Amino acid sequence: MPLESTLSLIIPVLNQEPRLEDVLREIQAVLAANQPDIVLVYDVTRPDLLDAVRDEQREMEERYGARSVTRTDQRGFGSALRAGFEASRGDVVIPIMGDCSDDIAAIPRMLSAIDRGADVVAGARYIAGGAIIGDDAKQQISRYYSKIIKALSSVSCDDVSNSFRAYRRVVWENVSNVSNSFDISVEMTVKAAARGYRIEQVPAVWTNRAAGQSHFSIMKELPNYGRWVLYAARHAPSRFLLVALPVSLVSLVMLTGWMFGLGRRR
Repeated sequence: MPLESTLSLIIPVLNQEPRLEDVLREIQAVLAANQPDIVLVYDVTRPDLLDAVRDEQREMEERYGARSVTRTDQRGFGSALRAGFEASRGDVVIPIMGDCSDDIAAIPRMLSAIDRGADVVAGARYIAGGAIIGDDAKQQISRYYSKIIKALSSVSCDDVSNSFRAYRRVVWENVSNVSNSFDISVEMTVKAAARGYRIEQVPAVWTNRAAGQSHFSIMKELPNYGRWVLYAARHAPSRFLLVALPVSLVSLVMLTGWMFGLGRRR
């Protein structure tokens, strides 16, 4: 039975994604009753790829009703989400990875939480019922990063870095964002918390990609993620900030050192 909220799903794609049709097939199976508005945001890096991309876009529209936005002069996960939001129609917006990483089966629970009054609902990997399949160093870093954010701030989310979350449209309209990369998910969460929006979470399972190549670089993203730790502590401080700050700073230094060492080995 359809839930009350109308839904848009935003799926960024760099050139072409080998698992994209698998994702759309699962969306069709799980969310048929919701009739979601699906927006594919293609960042195309070379002119010679455009014909193949356009062929794929036509196929995805014919088979799954997906609409496409094509960008040839812009890059970045965050800017792709902004472009997708501008093209979207739903009063709830959920970014989804095109590589079968995200837990489509969790979306009905996310929408139920929205309908009960939540403004942002995170698909959380680090709570009871959540999990990671193919856990690697990036997820370990993400887990500790989320703990630091939660210790220093009033952000009530155990998984701040996962992009898989439902937003009321009004949150995207009222919370300005500047991130062009993957840290946009952290930015939106900490800024929404600072503005007093209600944040909830539901368990979700993350599956590391089995095909294609991840475009996430630990060393490249380090400064981007670091700024939101400071923002959260300043604009949405925890009542226990003075107690948590020394421990969190030590943890952040250790985490940075680990990330730097990991980045140099790769």
